[in-house]
Amino acid sequence: MTERRQPELSPVAHSSMRARWRALILTDPVARLVRNAVHADIHEGYDLRQLALAAIDLAVASLGFARPLTLAELIESIAELAGHMRAAPTGEHEDAARWVVKGLLNDADNQRAFVYSFNNSEEYAFKLLQLQDGPDGAVVLASPQAVMLYLSGLDLDVDDAEAAFSVVLQRQLRDRRFEAAGRTAMQAERVSVAMSASLADILDATKRDVRSVDWEADVPQRLARAREHVEARIAADADVLNHVAAGIDTETDPAVRRASGELVDTLRRIRQVHLDLAERVGDARSVFLEAQLLQVFARRVHLRLLHVEQELLHPVLRLPQEPATEVVEAFGDRVVGMQIPRLLQLDNLVDVLLAPPRLSGAEDEEAEEPGETEGVELQAYPPAVVAEANRILRRVKDRPASLSELLADAGDGPAAELVLLSALWAYAPDVAEPDEEHRITIQAERTGASIDHPLVWGDNLLVSYTEEA
Repeated sequence: MTERRQPELSPVAHSSMRARWRALILTDPVARLVRNAVHADIHEGYDLRQLALAAIDLAVASLGFARPLTLAELIESIAELAGHMRAAPTGEHEDAARWVVKGLLNDADNQRAFVYSFNNSEEYAFKLLQLQDGPDGAVVLASPQAVMLYLSGLDLDVDDAEAAFSVVLQRQLRDRRFEAAGRTAMQAERVSVAMSASLADILDATKRDVRSVDWEADVPQRLARAREHVEARIAADADVLNHVAAGIDTETDPAVRRASGELVDTLRRIRQVHLDLAERVGDARSVFLEAQLLQVFARRVHLRLLHVEQELLHPVLRLPQEPATEVVEAFGDRVVGMQIPRLLQLDNLVDVLLAPPRLSGAEDEEAEEPGETEGVELQAYPPAVVAEANRILRRVKDRPASLSELLADAGDGPAAELVLLSALWAYAPDVAEPDEEHRITIQAERTGASIDHPLVWGDNLLVSYTEEA
């Protein structure tokens, strides 16, 4: 049995994965204190995530001042923010604030570091907030990881972020730090994809409902910014690609050549993202006009939030005739949509009325005679089925029997179908005067009773034997 091998990642991809994993892990203590809040009787009306971010913001902001933030001041500030979330006694606000600060300090584990394992081989230990003795009591300090979480929580503009990544990338290339440049290029790629996805969401929303997007002011501004962004970025992509490709030809170190090759692949993907974004920007106006045209003439159906029986049918049935008619007509007009009446053209109408009647041609096609079988291969029952049907039908030679009895004797096999067809043929043959080929040895007539069988239902027949002439 061979051991399953994990897919190998390049050093750049592995390093980027570890860095992103660490950034994601920083939010787990916040998620943990939110999950465990139910065991501490913390009211669900408090947004504990917002309180946790506020606590980190206050601790990070106090790093630039000579006087640090004390624990009492932090709890007081967080409790004041909690008071704006719900009306409750001050003690409940302070309990929520203490719970958040304890979670960020890892108080449940004696304020030790949070420890997580990456790929079951590498441990990552960090603290968010930590206490230190001060002249005015315990003070709260923000760790470097808390600063990272603070920066990651900022709402950065996508365009500005990609421009910043571009500057960092060019500097790393000048310093020949190709591995670091690869990580920066991957981050820039994610930012480019985010901008393209944002525009795609706007276009999808437009296709669903034009009124859900502000095409009067917001979207044109976004398109203008995206157009400028694409023009600048495509030119910058070409410069960086040429610079890296020229460096690969003269490089002799295999590790550097490998990192440079991966960087070139990433930069090409970024350029393709920018080209796709340019195409979406170019097609945006046509998407808007087409969606607007289609939705003007579309049926106005908004029934997903309407309970037709309880909110429409029952109230309308309780109304008098005139107001009920008004409601039903309004509802019907909205459901059916705008109806365009057919316009009557007088000249076409006169031509239709004065047109001579259509006469059949002199050479009419000959009608096919029913029952012709020449040249047609007829389907026949197997000999065993025919023998079984004959055995059942011979019962009527001794005494007449009803069709239901014969079918019960035939069971569910194909012989039952042949018995049924024989009885129906005897009751109403397809030939007026049977000849030698179509002689009938049984006859059938109605009994007045009914038959209910999987093959037939209706009036039952009495099948009897007739002497051959």
